[in-house]
Amino acid sequence: MSIVRFGSVVGLGLAAALAGCGSYPEQPHGELQTRKQNPIPVCTTQLPPAKRGAGGKAAVRTLDPDQWLSVVVPGYSEERGIGPTDVDCTGHYVFANETLRGGISKSGWPRKIDPDEVEIRSGPEGLRAVWVRVLKFENGDEGGLVALVRAAGDRADVYGVGSFRAPAKGTKLSPVRLGNDNLVVAETKDCPDPDDCRQRAHFYLARRGRLIEAASVDLERTAVVPSVTERGLYARYVLRTDVSYKPNGIQLLEQVRVKIVKHDDGNRDSDRELRRVEFQRFLRVERDTLFSSNDPLWERVVGQD
Repeated sequence: MSIVRFGSVVGLGLAAALAGCGSYPEQPHGELQTRKQNPIPVCTTQLPPAKRGAGGKAAVRTLDPDQWLSVVVPGYSEERGIGPTDVDCTGHYVFANETLRGGISKSGWPRKIDPDEVEIRSGPEGLRAVWVRVLKFENGDEGGLVALVRAAGDRADVYGVGSFRAPAKGTKLSPVRLGNDNLVVAETKDCPDPDDCRQRAHFYLARRGRLIEAASVDLERTAVVPSVTERGLYARYVLRTDVSYKPNGIQLLEQVRVKIVKHDDGNRDSDRELRRVEFQRFLRVERDTLFSSNDPLWERVVGQD
C-alpha cells in the first residue's frame, strides 16, 4: 500500500495515467481577512415585541413551521394552507421551478401543511434553513420550498428562497456563513447498492433573494470497476472528503482508497489495498458560483488503479 499526495511524487502508473491532465497550481493556505457584515434581508416581517438580550441586543427567536411559512409565503395561512400558484415574499411562484417538475401534492390543492413536512435546521448567529416537503415524486423524492431565514427581536428576515428536491431519508440541510456570504448546504445520499453509493453536498448561495446552487461535491463515494492492472479482477474505489468552511471559501481534503476486491480463486493476489491518494482543493466564491481551484480527485483517479 502507498500514500500519494498530489503535487508531490506520484507512483509511475498513476503519474502516466494523469499526465494528460496537466499541472495544477498549489492552493495557498493563507486566508483572506474578511470583515464580517450582517446579511441584508430581501424580505422582513414584523413580529410581536420580544424581550431584548443582554446589552439591548435583539435576542434570536424560534418560530414554528406555520409562522415561518407565513413569513416566506405571505398568502399562506394555517387554515387555508398553501396553493399551487402562491408566490413567495420575493414575488416568485413557489412551485414554478424546473427542479420540482413532476412533483404532485397527494392531498390536492390548496393543502394544509403537516409540521412533519417542514424541516428547520439551526446555524450560526440564529440563521435557519427551512425546507417544506409538500411534493412527492415517482422515485421517492420529496421537494418544495427552501429558505434561508432568521428571527431576532421584533422581526423575521428572509435572505433567500429557492426550490429543493431530494430523498427525505438521509437528507440534511444546514445554514452556513462564509465571511459575508450566506449558504444553505444540503447533504444527500443515494445508495442503490453497497458498491454504488454516493453522498453529496450541494451548496446554495443567497443571491438577489434567490438560493442558487453554486456547486456540488462528493462527500463519500464508492464504485467497483474492472481492474486495469490486474486482469480479471475488480478494483474498489472509496472516496472520503473533509469539508472546512473558511472566510473566503470552502476547503476540501479529498482521499481515494483503491483496493483489489477479493476473488474466490485463492491463487489470485486479491483482497489487498493498492494505494491511497490525497488531494486538497478550494472552492472560492466568485459572484454567483463557487469556483474550484482544481478538478475533483475522483474524476482523475477512478479507473486508473
